[in-house]
Amino acid sequence: MRTAFGRSLAGGVLEIGPGHVPFPVAAGVRVTYADRSIEGGRDANFPELIGQPHGPDAQVDLDLDRDGLRAFPDASFDGVVASHLIEHLANPVAALVEFWRVLRPGGRLVLLVPDRDHTFDAGRAPTPLAHVLDEHRHGVTEVDDAHIREFCAALYAGPVIHPPEVRAWHDPERLDGERLDLHRRRSIHVHCWSPEEFATLLVGVVASGLGAWTLSDLYLRDDLDAEDGIEFGLVLERPPVVRGDAVAQAAAFATEWAAAVASNPRRDPARLVRFAAAIRRDLESGPDEAAVTVLGAVLAPLVEEMARLRAQGAADQEAAATAGEHAQTAEARADAAEARARAAEEAAAALHASRAFRVASRLSAIAAAARRVVGRQRRETTRPAS
Repeated sequence: MRTAFGRSLAGGVLEIGPGHVPFPVAAGVRVTYADRSIEGGRDANFPELIGQPHGPDAQVDLDLDRDGLRAFPDASFDGVVASHLIEHLANPVAALVEFWRVLRPGGRLVLLVPDRDHTFDAGRAPTPLAHVLDEHRHGVTEVDDAHIREFCAALYAGPVIHPPEVRAWHDPERLDGERLDLHRRRSIHVHCWSPEEFATLLVGVVASGLGAWTLSDLYLRDDLDAEDGIEFGLVLERPPVVRGDAVAQAAAFATEWAAAVASNPRRDPARLVRFAAAIRRDLESGPDEAAVTVLGAVLAPLVEEMARLRAQGAADQEAAATAGEHAQTAEARADAAEARARAAEEAAAALHASRAFRVASRLSAIAAAARRVVGRQRRETTRPAS
């Protein structure tokens, strides 16, 4: 799926935070790498990565939360790649606004995001839309202590995934100022979402007039043959022409996302139910904007109806398959009975034509006559004298 996403990009592409494995792109694509330098270096802050390749050198050193993408002018890229990045940001909505700004009309944004249900975030609550919109409204540029403490407490209580030294850094009882700063350098999962929750976040961002994104492609864990997928991905487009108001654009995005799930038989239709629930939670009772609240009230029943239709379609297919199986079974039984009847007829014909049958028939007739004679004699013997 990553390769397919990469092939959808062309021209000049900005990848932010490539790490040691840059995103695959097609030949001829011109990639600019931007990343955040870390005080003390990577290996001192991430000893678990010692021995791993360092990946491409960043051409631009930037802190996305603090600096945005001010190093780049408006409409300067055909594509932006942010793989496992947005969950690390103190202000993810501000980043989405910046991605929109530096993309040319028709440009594409590739987002890969950890699925909180299948990572070490599984025990954490999802980040509500109202929370990230509030961070954007207040211009947050740094991860606060509360986020770090919540993340460390959840991680420390979960399965062990780090070497002992690194695990000890997450002990919530030992989070002093030095440890808190260490986690800011390491860049925690500040926020976490499932695919449905993240889709709702995007709907809210569009409805708030912060970028009229459309959905070009979607990748879910359901699309994998293996069971070890931990991420989901989206290809968003800055459309060449923006039509309608923000609420109409958000409704269109939600419909595109739900249709992408409903139209693919590999994708769990329960995702539509969860999407509707996330819409109710985040849009109907989240942001203060009246238009967004109205949008939530309209979208939730729409998505639920799509879920019902998808489930009904699946049930109809199953019923048709079951009926077909029953018909095939009945036909097979009829064929078997017909074959047995033919075999019996052939055996009977062969028996009638055999000498043994003629002898047996004659003996049977003699035996029957003898039984009649014996029976008559018994009746005469037992008849009372007159």
